[in-house]
Amino acid sequence: MKLNLILAIAVSLFSSTVFAQDIDLEKIDNFVSHMEHNNRGIGSVSIFKDGEEVYHRSFGQSQLSDIQYDHTTKYQVGSVTKMITATLIFKLIENNALNLDDPLSNFYAEIPNSDKITIKHLLEHSSGLGDFTIKDDSVSWLTQRVSEEDVFNEIIKQGVAFQPGEEVKYSNSGCFLLTKILEEIHDQDYPRLVHDYISLPLALENFSSVTPTLENVFPSYHYTGDWQKITDFDFANVVGVGDIASTTTDLNIFLHHLFQHEILERESVEQMKPLLGEKERFGRGLMVVPFYEHVFYGHGGKTYGTQTMASYNEKDKLGLSYAFNGERFPHNDFAIGVLSIIYGKDYSFPNFETITLRPEELDQFLGTYSSPGFPLKLTITKDGHTLKGQGTGQPAFPLECYEINEFKFEPAKLTLEFIPQENRMILNQRGMKVDMKKE
Repeated sequence: MKLNLILAIAVSLFSSTVFAQDIDLEKIDNFVSHMEHNNRGIGSVSIFKDGEEVYHRSFGQSQLSDIQYDHTTKYQVGSVTKMITATLIFKLIENNALNLDDPLSNFYAEIPNSDKITIKHLLEHSSGLGDFTIKDDSVSWLTQRVSEEDVFNEIIKQGVAFQPGEEVKYSNSGCFLLTKILEEIHDQDYPRLVHDYISLPLALENFSSVTPTLENVFPSYHYTGDWQKITDFDFANVVGVGDIASTTTDLNIFLHHLFQHEILERESVEQMKPLLGEKERFGRGLMVVPFYEHVFYGHGGKTYGTQTMASYNEKDKLGLSYAFNGERFPHNDFAIGVLSIIYGKDYSFPNFETITLRPEELDQFLGTYSSPGFPLKLTITKDGHTLKGQGTGQPAFPLECYEINEFKFEPAKLTLEFIPQENRMILNQRGMKVDMKKE
């Protein structure tokens, strides 16, 4: 699983819906209760309006054993960290200590193409550099502590995929280098910079970069019939890239002050945004998150097990931040549900009704399925009353039966339709359809 950004909401930009001034908080709470009662996720959600928190709730924690939490318990927010790193970079630019056009070679000449790559390229993911969080096709090498030298060597080894400015490709390597530039110019480590320039002036008591003394942070979980802890990143490996831990409330406080131009000047915030007319996905530290005609800016984050989104609508002075450290219902769909209620759109709560089959009824589906030209084989096993799937080289996941011979794994929007009399299975995922045969 890659530490990168997932755009939270991709729906039509065209609608005539007017923002409802009176948010139906009771319906939002009922929606979150519906999620919780059906054991569809673990996490937290916060809604701000006009700079005040109008709704906050943690959910799903009762499904965990041996866990203590309170309103100060933080979540690993992954690549939302990049928004903070970009803010600190623009702070240097405002103080004339750095320029968007400065070449990377001023700091790290050993990086490929460093004489052509600028600070701007690093911020907007157009540098051509790769992703150090994936090494030799391994997405888990950073679960154990590695040295800074190891990271630099991996960035150099991966080289460049294209010339700066020619394309846009999400680059954790670029953000790592921005973090090191911040530390070099300030002669301070990143956690101290976050504390001095963000947490302290904004009175964010539950917002911190990773430190040896960081406490009260939720681990990540995945569901395999019950919730199990995931081995997540050693976050000291991704400082400035994906290491910050925060409550959803503090994320909203940060966004409110950022868009009130109390952290950066208006011009800097505007430069951070994507250019909508040019259909930019990534800006220079902020992403656009559209919901019908409503435009939010912010950033998303994904660790090996926690999904986060922090977003703000300037026009409506509305902030929505959430973190899922255990996901059975897609967090994107959760956001669509909350925003639909906020903006008064028709929205029906998802149906979580499933069919329970006897263990012997599952036997007809068991086996390994493959298809010519499809890179993965899918092995189907059972555990009691639960059918499980496992792709080649991937962890197993539980499947829920919702129709006769049809199963789903909702977090990945995956459905499997079995045709046992023909030893076939139809895989459907996000518009992709694959006809697979039992080996």
